[in-house]
Amino acid sequence: MLIQFVKCFSIKVAVCITGVPILVMVICLWGGCMPYRDDISPARTIIPDATYVGSEECAVCHDDVFEYYRKTIHYRVRAFEVTGQERGCEGCHGPGSLHVSSKGKIEQTISFDRLKPAEGSAICLNCHRNDPLFGWEDNLHAMHDVGCNDCHKSHKVTGEKMLYKGEPALCYDCHQQMKVLAEFPSHHPVREGRMKCSACHSTHGAEEHGLNAGTVHDLCYKCHTDKQGPFLYEHAPVEEDCDLCHNVHGTIANNLLKQNEPFLCLRCHRGHKGFDGEGSHPTLSSMMTSCTQCHSQIHGSDLYSQLGEGGLTR
Repeated sequence: MLIQFVKCFSIKVAVCITGVPILVMVICLWGGCMPYRDDISPARTIIPDATYVGSEECAVCHDDVFEYYRKTIHYRVRAFEVTGQERGCEGCHGPGSLHVSSKGKIEQTISFDRLKPAEGSAICLNCHRNDPLFGWEDNLHAMHDVGCNDCHKSHKVTGEKMLYKGEPALCYDCHQQMKVLAEFPSHHPVREGRMKCSACHSTHGAEEHGLNAGTVHDLCYKCHTDKQGPFLYEHAPVEEDCDLCHNVHGTIANNLLKQNEPFLCLRCHRGHKGFDGEGSHPTLSSMMTSCTQCHSQIHGSDLYSQLGEGGLTR
């Protein structure tokens, strides 16, 4: 397949107009610049000529696994819940007649240890193809070859939704940087157990940046409704993106700010000049002054400022 063979390859098409070469097109092949995902191999997910024998046959050899399995929601699934799908062990591992007759040859069953992440996930999606899993293939986890079995354990009752670890410990296995940020002085109450990663992130859907909302704004406003407005006098960065000032996973500065005041504000604003007859403004002599001591309504206001339009002081 061409996309498999060519990785992040671009074709540059140039034309010459009056002797001057002009670059007119750069074409990135679809999928070429995205994380590589393996294709699904039928050889590992189909067992030719095998027939179904029932989960009781599996329990003869796999009695320890079967004992755990009987306590899971998968064991209690009824036929009307998975119309057209086989239930029990063979619903995931395929028909087991050849595996039994060959006295347990691994090649005669669908072993998830031998499957690639995309192949294992495809089997799960035979039953779990529902919201929010409609767009699983375009999810950031799937694009980086993370499969269902990397987080869920189908044979054991471990945690909520059969996660082998609870949040946030499970997420931190891969997202180590976020674990460090959560230990900073200013952070969301994740480590205190009052908030989970999934409160903001969609682990299965295809939303931008893996969020539970279309934009960062929409997500933040679910809790921070007082910052939403609309306001008569707006602060441009607030309207553009919360992440311009805040690092939501944790910061040293208060209120999840990327820098302390006034340094954060000085990234965009020049600061104040001295006033005739009044001497220098405090920000010129001491960097310990907080801009929000005067500009308290930094997220927006409906009131005209004493300092003029858009001063955001009240």
